[in-house]
Amino acid sequence: MTTDNLIKKNVVSDTVHTGAITLRSLLLGLTSVLLISFLVPFFQYTMASSMLGADHFHISALFLAFFYVIIFNVILARWKKSWALTPQEFIIPLAMGMAASGLTTNGMGAPFISTLMAPHLLATPENQWAEYFYPHLEPWATVTNQGNALTWFVDGIPPGEAIPWVVWGIPLFWWLTFIIPIIFMGLCLVVVLRRQWVEHEKLVFPIMQIPLAITRGMDSPSRIPVILTEKGFWIGFSIPFSVMMYNMIGYFTPVIPQFPYFGSAPPIVFGEGFPPLEINFRPAILGISYFVNLDVLAGFWVFYLIGIIQVGIANRIGYDIPGRDNYTSSHPMLDWQNMGAFIVFVAWGLWRARFHIRDVVAKAIGRRPDIDDSDEMLPYRVAVFGFLGGFAYTVVWLNQLGMSVPIAIFLMASVFIIYIGISRIIAEAGLPFVRSPMTAQVLVYYSIGSINISMPTMTALAQTYGPVSEIKSTFMPAFMQVGKLSEIGARWHRGLGWSILASAVIGVVISLIWTIYLGFDQGTRQFTNGWWFGRIGSTIPYNETLTKIRNPFGPDPARLMFAVVGGALMFLFMNLRARLPGWPLHPLGFFLSYSWPARAIVSSMFVCWIIKSIMMWVGGIELYRKGQPFFLGLIIGVATGVVISMMVDYIWFPHAGHHIYGID
Repeated sequence: MTTDNLIKKNVVSDTVHTGAITLRSLLLGLTSVLLISFLVPFFQYTMASSMLGADHFHISALFLAFFYVIIFNVILARWKKSWALTPQEFIIPLAMGMAASGLTTNGMGAPFISTLMAPHLLATPENQWAEYFYPHLEPWATVTNQGNALTWFVDGIPPGEAIPWVVWGIPLFWWLTFIIPIIFMGLCLVVVLRRQWVEHEKLVFPIMQIPLAITRGMDSPSRIPVILTEKGFWIGFSIPFSVMMYNMIGYFTPVIPQFPYFGSAPPIVFGEGFPPLEINFRPAILGISYFVNLDVLAGFWVFYLIGIIQVGIANRIGYDIPGRDNYTSSHPMLDWQNMGAFIVFVAWGLWRARFHIRDVVAKAIGRRPDIDDSDEMLPYRVAVFGFLGGFAYTVVWLNQLGMSVPIAIFLMASVFIIYIGISRIIAEAGLPFVRSPMTAQVLVYYSIGSINISMPTMTALAQTYGPVSEIKSTFMPAFMQVGKLSEIGARWHRGLGWSILASAVIGVVISLIWTIYLGFDQGTRQFTNGWWFGRIGSTIPYNETLTKIRNPFGPDPARLMFAVVGGALMFLFMNLRARLPGWPLHPLGFFLSYSWPARAIVSSMFVCWIIKSIMMWVGGIELYRKGQPFFLGLIIGVATGVVISMMVDYIWFPHAGHHIYGID
């Protein structure tokens, strides 16, 4: 067992409690869901402020849960100890907030609405969308400009006019009948895999070490988390927080120089044709990385450098693969190598879990009644048949949209491979800014070949970019992290599962309706987000699909060859790690090499790797334990500073805020 797992085990053992979900915790959780659903889109779209829903850290949910602890356990508990929150009452609002957070903006709201509005808003004689796509668009799944539903959404509704909700409401309703089952299927998969990842493999879940540390001491006589009494925590907290507060002075007085909070430096270029090595410093990434195993940190930056060298050599010798797709890395060669490795990474994990999955299925069909699933967020029978039923339903739904059944099956299988892989990355490496090497749609296009895909299917594939593209954030990694938190307690797991499912559904419904309302109220033309809502992000699904239609091709042998090579190398690296106990590089970094947004955080992780390596060499596990409060303080300090900065933006800098958190 690694030193990080020892620490993890120690943290969990100190916070094992028994208790059920209370009405107070549910109300606090609902408060978090509502605040996140309304405020995160509002600040990102209209205030030009930080992006709180575009990563897997869920900084808004963490801050609100931490704020509740301060109110109830530090302030109110002075008068009456029973008012203090228990560890479970702290976890429930955090879990519910996390479930909603990833779906509010970049994880669902922005790409989905942008894809939904684009065909009848952005079609021009030049792009020929009307000629190619209109005959295959289903009216029940498409927003038209009837009643100026799109014109007013972009320009703002004129005084005295009513929002044409019916034009938006019908397609929104039908798309939600597709989105909500997918969310449920994600929870079902988490229930199937949770015990394997949390109990059998004992994955680290670095981000969840933050709330686990906060729960320690909440059931002591003082009810105050131990972490708040640690001097190291407040030292770590004060470093990013003080810098952010100082920079706020410059908001009002431009003559005061800004401290370079992100610490960006000129990139390092190895030579002509080689991609640059980006240099920056992000305290939150440094804090999270402290809880990541050293082999994961080392593998991340080593394979990142290998990716730079690989692309550089290809550029220098003039090797290229025609065609570029958004939401990938800088070279198709690397994209498909990484995707092949990604698929093998997921397959390896499922193979390791095969005996556990066999037991889960046996329990679901009644052949193993002795298997206890009472500590899972759903019964195994519900999880297994819920996923299978949901999968069949989504395939039928896509077929009604115009997609052929084989392509629909391939697409949905690819989507959930990506969801499982990203969830595994978050569980092992805690990377808050990460996405798959490519979208499921790109994988389908080049694996099947556009020449073998019908026009109705191509049109339907373009429409699915919004709800299942997995660009910046999504729901399943949040569900899996909640599965880790479910360890601290008993008799509450079923309620926890249904609570986060309801939170995700409430969050996505509210944030979508609220975003549509904001568009009509202010006009998306005024939105400060420069990518979505009638801009380039809205055009990508249709332009890239149309390029493949106009230039038909069969299965791409070059891309598929690199996918096979990447998969073979990944299989080799996984075997080396499994068979050589001292193998220093986790292969997880291999399929993230030079991808975005991984390259925006690699330098911070490299710095943490150096710090942690030295600490373990000098002081071993004891020094590592002593350093935990400091790095937790870095994370909470960033979260608090970001929230205060957003409040300042709202009061003094509306529509001209300060983007200090989040990666575009």
